[in-house]
Amino acid sequence: PRGAQQASDTANREEQVATIEHGGPTAIPEPARAPSRPGNAAWPTGSAMGNGMPPQPYGAGAPGGFMPPQAGQPGQMGGMRPPMQPQGGAQFGGPRPGMGGPPPPGPGMMGGQQPQRFAPPTAMGGAGGAGPNVNGGPGSVQPPIPTMGKPPGQGPVPGGPTPPVASAGRPGPPPPQQAGAPMMPSRPAAPQAGAGGFRPPAAGAPPPAMGMQRGPAPGQAPPAPQGYGQGPGAGFQQQVQQGGFAPPSSQPAPPAFGGAGGAFGGQMPRAGGTEAILGQFQSLTMSAGPVAPGQPADVGVDAASFPRPVGPDRESMLEPPQKYQTGPVATSLARKYSASSKFVRLATNAIPNSVELKKQWCLPSAAIIQPLADVDEPVPVVNFGVAGIIRCRQCRTYVNPFVQFVDGGRRWKCNVCGSFNEVPVEYFCTTDASGVRRDIADRPELNCGSVEYLAPEEYMVRPPMPPTFVFAFDVSYPAIASGLLATAIDSVRSCLDSLPGAERTQVGILTYDSNVHFYNMRADQSSPQMLVIPDATHPYLPQPEDLLVNLQECRHQIDAALDVISKAFGKTQDVEGSISGAIQATYLVMQHVGGKMVCFQSSVPVTGEGKLRPKEDLASYNTEREYKLRKAEDPFFKRFGGECNRIQMCIDIFCCPPKFTDVASLSVFSSATGGQFYFYPAFFARKDGLKLKAEVTRNLTRETGWEAVMRVRMGKGLKCTNFHGHFMIRSNDLMALPTVDADKSMHVDIGYEDQLVPHQTTYLQCALLYTTSLGERRIRVHTAAIPVVSDIGELFKACDSCATGTVLAKLAAEKIRTTTIKETVHILNKKVIDILKEYRQLYSTHLHPHNKLILPETMKMLPLLMLCMQKSALLKSPNEVTTDERSNTIYQLLSMPFDNVMKFFYPKMYPLHDLNQIVMEKDDSVKLPQTLPLTLNSIKDSGIYLLDNGMACYIWIGRGISPQWLVDVFGLQNPTPQDLMNLQVGAALDNPTSKKVIGAVNSIRKGNMYYQQCYVVRQGDPAEAMILPWLVEDKFQTSYSYTNYLGFIHKGILTR
Repeated sequence: PRGAQQASDTANREEQVATIEHGGPTAIPEPARAPSRPGNAAWPTGSAMGNGMPPQPYGAGAPGGFMPPQAGQPGQMGGMRPPMQPQGGAQFGGPRPGMGGPPPPGPGMMGGQQPQRFAPPTAMGGAGGAGPNVNGGPGSVQPPIPTMGKPPGQGPVPGGPTPPVASAGRPGPPPPQQAGAPMMPSRPAAPQAGAGGFRPPAAGAPPPAMGMQRGPAPGQAPPAPQGYGQGPGAGFQQQVQQGGFAPPSSQPAPPAFGGAGGAFGGQMPRAGGTEAILGQFQSLTMSAGPVAPGQPADVGVDAASFPRPVGPDRESMLEPPQKYQTGPVATSLARKYSASSKFVRLATNAIPNSVELKKQWCLPSAAIIQPLADVDEPVPVVNFGVAGIIRCRQCRTYVNPFVQFVDGGRRWKCNVCGSFNEVPVEYFCTTDASGVRRDIADRPELNCGSVEYLAPEEYMVRPPMPPTFVFAFDVSYPAIASGLLATAIDSVRSCLDSLPGAERTQVGILTYDSNVHFYNMRADQSSPQMLVIPDATHPYLPQPEDLLVNLQECRHQIDAALDVISKAFGKTQDVEGSISGAIQATYLVMQHVGGKMVCFQSSVPVTGEGKLRPKEDLASYNTEREYKLRKAEDPFFKRFGGECNRIQMCIDIFCCPPKFTDVASLSVFSSATGGQFYFYPAFFARKDGLKLKAEVTRNLTRETGWEAVMRVRMGKGLKCTNFHGHFMIRSNDLMALPTVDADKSMHVDIGYEDQLVPHQTTYLQCALLYTTSLGERRIRVHTAAIPVVSDIGELFKACDSCATGTVLAKLAAEKIRTTTIKETVHILNKKVIDILKEYRQLYSTHLHPHNKLILPETMKMLPLLMLCMQKSALLKSPNEVTTDERSNTIYQLLSMPFDNVMKFFYPKMYPLHDLNQIVMEKDDSVKLPQTLPLTLNSIKDSGIYLLDNGMACYIWIGRGISPQWLVDVFGLQNPTPQDLMNLQVGAALDNPTSKKVIGAVNSIRKGNMYYQQCYVVRQGDPAEAMILPWLVEDKFQTSYSYTNYLGFIHKGILTR
């Protein structure tokens, strides 16, 4: 057909433009590179950092080289030490499908002198005796768990001390302690577990949010280790008393690095050097052991001092560490000119200089990229005019602050490939004595790491496409009965005036059940015309034109069509909705222009191409069939999703099934086209209508980039090996995104082209070519400078544990599509154990007693994030989460921005009972109290708490709170648990208490990509089971507590 041929020609022209814009695979061959040698972990100093500064010669003046450190210069380090022998078992960076990673190393290996060691840590502390078991595990006594607080009249915990009881039955102060005995903190009892675990929510209660607990999972997780005593700790040095992991006192300490005598090559390590570079660390006492002479014995564990992102330091703990520093001048330039971490965030802010060192550093080298992230200051826009966009003729890198101008400004040297380029006459400017262009202050592309270029005509294969929307409504019986159709129509109608694109916007409407219905909405008609395709499995266009209309010209007809749809299907008995037929029909409508399809789906298609079936099969878990539950079995979904991507068609799906569906299959449509997938299990309009309307509004009104492609370039010796997110890959490394917006991120793995990286600094540049809603073709470019290091100690200093945890979560989300949950958890734990063991071995043998778990300052959050990941809906037991919920979690994590990932794994919990801590600002913003640790010890019966995980929020009301509080805040008199669960928390009542509480809820919703449905739960209600899984620091069913997990990691370090 003529339309299909036009689409094919358009795709071919787009590929040519992508090659023009991003440099195709047949680029001009690079000149021979100068010989390189391993360098120090230093940024180039002096004026070698670009932005118009003259280049420094390397060797015989080969292009692209920096001056290597000279022998005898201060700060120069010796060669790197050889890597440890690779461990067995699966690795994230290995060749397992879908996980990616660097290429296998070659036989080459760097030589060099033995590196110096770090100074011995101070205040290692002693060891103490074991305490009682408080967190469960083999050998500990598990008390009954009725509710989150201790109800009046509950007896003492079996096997534990009996705390005095204060008024109202709440625990009083702790009992007197004998001299020298560890103090047991008072602790609310955990919720009641009956024969099978937690009581389910009452009948009619809404389904759990993503990650909600489903019930017990006996035998699904490894048994927790021996419990730990608790007691007061001293200062910020963390001392954890572990009863179950003490090795025999006669056991020799593990060697510092593999060789006889505790060091590589049989030589004892020297003091200073590496130890002086490592910097701060934290030591956790994990078990009883020998106490050094003159040191006091440890008294127990102070869990309150464990590293966690709470309180006033939460935001600073989630920020990337201070930029890696080895030279004051170079570092200041890199900080000033590199792109913000909101746009590009590295898992490690340094790159190993060789494949061998990368093998030793077992964490991923990756970059999280959010190209259109919301930032406080707008990205500057540059128009080069007749000069055209300035790019390297060889590697196609865009001009940036790190290039160097030479020959008085007539040529410039590319910072990525090192080649020299002529400066166009229109762009020429003289340089000063230091080689800096005199107009640098007026050139955003030379003084800003993120910039947008207006693209000239050669970057277009066709005129910029108009914003085009096709709304597809499921009109089957389940959609009518649940209220989805009425809610969806109302949501779309309210957004029509706010759609981006102004007078350029085009709109189309279709409905579907077992048939597909098109709507002709031409302006010259008196009323819209419905055109019915009786066979949804083989759709066709009933007429070639007029199915897409201009929004402003035909607004009246569009409203009339929505009115017709809301009334025409009220008495339908058709229970099937063919979403695949609707998508194929939309493809025919949009194939000449592209755009966005917004689909509302309720019923489950059971016939034809793309049919779905339920996937709840607990017998498949821990078998070779398990991964099939989490991936689409029918190749139709991926194949047709790729066809939609080719014509620049994006698919957003609002999935609202009454019971089950197949999220793993349906979400492939959105994943392949760069779309968004929303999941509302057991949708009911009274309960979920407000959330659906809010998310539809954000989806349709946010600023969107259309017909986009993106490429990431790396410096010499490096390359992007794998790409993770929701898009399709063209020509090996070109990411095709029909739409892109501020709520989407992706990450790329950084690998090696050669055995060695020839420079001390490398660069990453991300270029996104897209069309704005107003019809401008733009290129957003982010550039970052990254130091290249030759010693693993420098990598520990440069590690960003929160970004590393985010990358590992995204890799785990892909991993469980090809293997079992158990194996994925094993790989995550092995990653943590291996890297902390490597850090431990940097010290001399006599400096790390067995009972000390050493945490690098930059990695102190990593164990907690790994624990939270294993307790989330991504990796928890199949008895606790449905297959659809897990598949939805996989989809969301792969494109979720960094801030949302952190909040999802470690939610924020605010106390609301002290209204003086909730401050209403003049600009209508709300200042919330400091967050609390996610443990039962933080919760009081007399308190009220707001828990926010970024996708839902919960208000927990203690039994000590007066019923009048519910009347003041929500206007509810003696509500039932079901009344609270169906409550739509939105507008505040006219009193100070309601304004502050509702203001707190609305403040956490502001600017979030998800609308957090707020569930109100009283202490003792069955729905309390929704909150307990989010208290991630406590032991829950068969999962570890935070203290347990640290002990498990420490035991793995000592025994591996």
